[in-house]
Amino acid sequence: MIIVIVFILGSTAVTRLSGSVRYALSSLRNTVSGETSNGNNETGSDNSDTGNQSKNNSDTGNTSQSTITREKADTGVSFNSDCVLDELGWVEDVAATGESLEDFYDATGVQPYVYFRAYDASLTSDSEKEEYAFDWYEDNIDNEGTFLFLYFAEEDTDNDVGYMVYVNGYDIDSVMDEEAVDIFWDYVDEYWYSDLSTDDMLTEIFNSTADAIMK
Repeated sequence: MIIVIVFILGSTAVTRLSGSVRYALSSLRNTVSGETSNGNNETGSDNSDTGNQSKNNSDTGNTSQSTITREKADTGVSFNSDCVLDELGWVEDVAATGESLEDFYDATGVQPYVYFRAYDASLTSDSEKEEYAFDWYEDNIDNEGTFLFLYFAEEDTDNDVGYMVYVNGYDIDSVMDEEAVDIFWDYVDEYWYSDLSTDDMLTEIFNSTADAIMK
């Protein structure tokens, strides 16, 4: 496996490994009238306390498109819909959301895997979280054809931005290359603060990425 990019929502980019790190300016989730939205901002309310406003799909204008012609990966890995692990309770229907990611697999040949990890006080640094993600892939995924998206929640899960990492299997580098992953992060930016549920948000992120990088 190759761990290449670490990502947190925001706009400040710096070079790290072969990709970029972005630092957060606002929280992942909003508390509205005492009720916490599900994973992303479903209410469309203003995030004025963090200096950012919720993103609406029509406002983001994400036009990310690939400049590279890619061939669908042939890894011998069959699609597995059991590919969403949610320790935060953000995904309403884990099984259905996992099934919805098959379109990404059909287009790219890459098995997606999403892991929302609960806060772990023992992971005190970004490098420890990166190492955890790499080790988790090795210990829990038995192939080299998977793209793992792992989110680490903070102690104040509802208000503090977590840490995001991806891990590539060796067999999918020709598809999920640096440009493709940059496009993936662009769609994370676009949909995370949209009015979509967490379930639909994940589907849109992965399927929009596939549409963009396989053209």
